[in-house]
Amino acid sequence: MSAIDPARRKSAAVTGASGFIGRHAVRALEAAGFQVRAFSRRYPDSHCTALDYLDTDVVARAIEGVNVLVHLSGLAHVSERQLINARADFRESNVLAASSVASACAKAGVERLVLMSSAGVLGAHSPAGGFDDEATPEPLDLYAKSKLEGELRVSELAAGAGLSLAIIRPPMVYGPGAPGSFRQLCTWIRRGWPLPIGRLESKRSFVGVRNLCDGVCAAAAMRSAGIHKMLISDAEAVTAAEFARRIADALGKRAWIMPFTIGLITSLI
Repeated sequence: MSAIDPARRKSAAVTGASGFIGRHAVRALEAAGFQVRAFSRRYPDSHCTALDYLDTDVVARAIEGVNVLVHLSGLAHVSERQLINARADFRESNVLAASSVASACAKAGVERLVLMSSAGVLGAHSPAGGFDDEATPEPLDLYAKSKLEGELRVSELAAGAGLSLAIIRPPMVYGPGAPGSFRQLCTWIRRGWPLPIGRLESKRSFVGVRNLCDGVCAAAAMRSAGIHKMLISDAEAVTAAEFARRIADALGKRAWIMPFTIGLITSLI
């Protein structure tokens, strides 16, 4: 295992740097004093370099001398029915790529890996009082199952290589330009469509992208060894209706909340 140059102890590599969370994470890490190498598998641009995460040797060379790697790349915000072979696609992006990157970290002498997972690995519905960092996983769909398998594979590799690992499990991430369910909800609000979520009374956790990136920076700066699982969310849990109202306020719109539910919106929120 190669030694880390003390002059580069504050250096970090970020995979998935061209994505929604990745762009914010790069800026947050730079603001925190890290020298950042930004990588993207599918969408490289002037700010990030193309990298095939499945090629362990190539990744290891690209991250040589880096102290910490933040692995944000993965397949998300796509339904199983949109993919020809959903199981294989999720596994390639969320298990095999993550495992390859972890192996590259061990080979290159990276001291710490921060792996972005999902609170979805714990299940679709939280118990009274919410989940905690040691809650028993109960993933329901192929996406969540692939994220959990990725966690387990990377944890095994990290333990065997003495690689410090932080696994971050966020709930739905929101913020300007966020994809997935948040974008759909914003579209409904902008168009003035009724939101049939008035009777979804249970409170849910969400996390703003800036709060999430603060957590990423904290995980990247941690000195403790071993494997740590971290649930990161905003301090306050809210109902779906209250969440929609806050989005509407930010957009200068009115949220039209209807007192009934339908399966489509339940699955979105």
